[in-house]
Parts: sequence; structure tokens; C-alpha cells
Amino acid sequence: MTALGDVLLVLLADRGGTAHDIQLRHAATFGADQRVDISRVSWTLTRQERLGFVRSAASPTQARQRRYELTEEGARRQRMWMLRVPADFSAEDVRTRVLLAIESTDRATFEMVVSVCLAHLELSRLRTNPGRPGAPLSADSARAELTDAGLAAEVTWLQGLRTRARQRDHADQHALGA
Repeated sequence: MTALGDVLLVLLADRGGTAHDIQLRHAATFGADQRVDISRVSWTLTRQERLGFVRSAASPTQARQRRYELTEEGARRQRMWMLRVPADFSAEDVRTRVLLAIESTDRATFEMVVSVCLAHLELSRLRTNPGRPGAPLSADSARAELTDAGLAAEVTWLQGLRTRARQRDHADQHALGA
């Protein structure tokens, strides 16, 4: 399971904000059904601040809220986390990194995240060993085939994403041209 602290660091790497801002960006990235309670976001940001990954100050526009931003150490940690998929990764680990890369990183980082995730998925497919087509069916071979089909679908999904322009790319190009 993905740690909320690492996810929040990635969202903060894109731009600072209040706990409420970060909560809204989290919901926009992962969907309303994955919404995180504001108290959990605030607690996690406070913990990240104690660890030295985040610094905060009173928000100039919202006196009772704190505005958070990454420290240099936090920036290193979030980048390392994005590009280091655990050996025992799950589909959630891949989806989380890719959705964050779509919404919160520059194009080069997005492409690196997709490449790292693809490499892990393709390696996992080699280890799955679904067996020969037409071989006698067993529960074990059926599970292996299902796992391989799921990994193949994720590979196809990532390969398709790699070639597409993100909304963020268009906004970045527009900002550069302005």
C-alpha cells in the first residue's frame, strides 16, 4: 500500500499549498472515491515537517491555515520515491505513481516514471510463467494466466500513455509562449 506521506510530497513538489489545497489536488488526481480526510492530510503534513521534508508558514490569504512547501530533502525523497518501484509492487503502486506523474511532474519525469513502471511490469511478466497454450488446465496455471493477462493490460495501458500529450504539457507550452 502506498504511503500518503510520499504522495503528498509529490503533490507539494508541483506547487505548495495549504492542507485543504493538497486534499483537493489529491482528490482531483485519484478521484472522489479515494478522497482523504482533511485531518489525515494535516496530520501527515505535520509529520513530514517534523521529518524535515516539508516547511510551513502562515498562509497570507488564510490566516488560520498553514501553507506548506517542500524542502530540498523533501524534493530528493519525492523524486526517489517516484522512480523507485518496490520489488513487491502492486498494481496500486504503479497506478499511483503514473497518475501522480500525469498530474504533478514535468514531461521528463513523467516519461521516466512510465519507463520504470513498464520495466517492472515486463520483468514480472517474465516471472509469471503462465504455461503453454493448450496445456491441461489447473487452478495454478489459470491463476498464472490471469496474472499475466493483468500485467499485459497494464503494459498496454502504459505504452499508450507514454505517447500521449498530457493536459499539463499543453498548459506548460502555453505558459512558455505567453
